[in-house]
Amino acid sequence: MTSEEEIVELVRDLQRVVRSVHATDTDRAVAAEHLRGARDLLGTGDPRERSRRLSAFSGDLNPVAPPMRIRNGTLDDGRPALLASVRLDRQREGPPQSVHGGVLAGMFDELMGGAHRINGGLAGMTGRLTVRYRRPTPLDEDLLLRAWIHDERKRRVTVRADCSVATAAGDGPERPAITAEAEAFFIRVDFERLDDIMRSRAGGETPQPAPGRTDE
Repeated sequence: MTSEEEIVELVRDLQRVVRSVHATDTDRAVAAEHLRGARDLLGTGDPRERSRRLSAFSGDLNPVAPPMRIRNGTLDDGRPALLASVRLDRQREGPPQSVHGGVLAGMFDELMGGAHRINGGLAGMTGRLTVRYRRPTPLDEDLLLRAWIHDERKRRVTVRADCSVATAAGDGPERPAITAEAEAFFIRVDFERLDDIMRSRAGGETPQPAPGRTDE
């Protein structure tokens, strides 16, 4: 039996091929017929519900996602952190042989969005994200991203993060080379109210600012 994950990985492989190769007119025409057939076959299923597995950066069921593999961990000083491993190819290229800065920012936002709840707090939304690009982040190498809470208050949590080349040394005898750093703050909101507000867009209404928690 073919799993959903296998289908997603095949789509990722197709993206790599399309990105890398100039196909002939004949091959494109034949491939297009196969793709239309696959689309029609797969399009007969039930709609998916919202899920972390569909995330644009870590979703194993999202063909657009690299995806990052996220796990719990600790910093050198023992503080809890979220860690993410990822390897990016030319589909995420910005400067020559380097990761696009916007891709890095998106991965930081994804990881930090999870890290702001590492102490068990309520969910929130990104209020501001700042990225410092210290050196080019290479393609086709194993990367490690780390995110941890820097400051936590009633409704606002500040998170810091960094990205390093997992196999390289650079900033010290045993420390990997840091390619980028980020800081963000997250505002805890009432997601049930937010869902109602965003659904109102279908009626032509303009979304309002994210609602705060009514119980804080």
